[in-house]
Amino acid sequence: MTPIRSLLRLRTRQAIFLATIAWSLVAFPAGAQQADAQPAATRAAAPVGPGQSTAVLFVGNSLTYVNNLPALLRALGDAQGMAISTETWVAPGGTLAERWREGHVADALRTRRFDVVVLQEQGGHLSACMASVQEQRKAPCAASLRAYREISKLARERGARTLLFQTWGPDKKWQARLDRSLRLVADQAPAAIFDAAGALEALHEAQPKAVLYPDGTHPSTQASLMLALALYRDITGATPVARDLRVRAPLLPVNAAVAADAPIESQPGLAGNGAVTLVPATLLSPLLGALPDKDDKSGKED
Repeated sequence: MTPIRSLLRLRTRQAIFLATIAWSLVAFPAGAQQADAQPAATRAAAPVGPGQSTAVLFVGNSLTYVNNLPALLRALGDAQGMAISTETWVAPGGTLAERWREGHVADALRTRRFDVVVLQEQGGHLSACMASVQEQRKAPCAASLRAYREISKLARERGARTLLFQTWGPDKKWQARLDRSLRLVADQAPAAIFDAAGALEALHEAQPKAVLYPDGTHPSTQASLMLALALYRDITGATPVARDLRVRAPLLPVNAAVAADAPIESQPGLAGNGAVTLVPATLLSPLLGALPDKDDKSGKED
């Protein structure tokens, strides 16, 4: 690709990102509002104060990299006065078993320090497979469970907590299968659950007209911001305050040229070129108001 075509492509993507943020400004209501002995993998987050730092390892696919959830989390940390660093190993449509077999995730855990590891499995049938005895016996499900166990084990040995990213389904019945499946995985890993689906369901209840999945699968900018807020709370043990965010990496589209052989933070075109996307505090205030109570499981079905 020629330099001119590359520049045009970059400018086109930036225009799309800015247009998405502009749409969010219209869609969101304005108004500021402020909102032991357990294993490392399952213990609750100890509150992290201003000036402290946290290193997070993400492993997943497009549900993680669309709108650049790691970059949103870093920006949220900056706004709260806490340094958050991320390393993100993802691939479009990828599975945890694939990322584990490649060896990059294991190498990262063995050679670098992380406080939290976030594992996001491929959605759909694979994420729900543990809910079915028949599916559990099939190779893809067994490989998925093995990856969960191995990554969680290594993270625990290295002193990191593991959070399992709860994906979302098209309806309550399917969501119940996903929830049941991940609870079984969490028991066996062992690990805690980051209830991403629950956070987005709470946002849907607060704003029924909001379009959270523009293509039916991947989160909108608004939804990704909600995920960042919920994940920040799970990681730090503190609810963030609504403050302007300065995102210093592109809000990636689903068709971003993401490679599996390097973290997105080091890939040209994905790591950022110095441009900053400003997310005003007025966009975060209604999301914080919709953030569900962390111990509220009333919306879950068995």
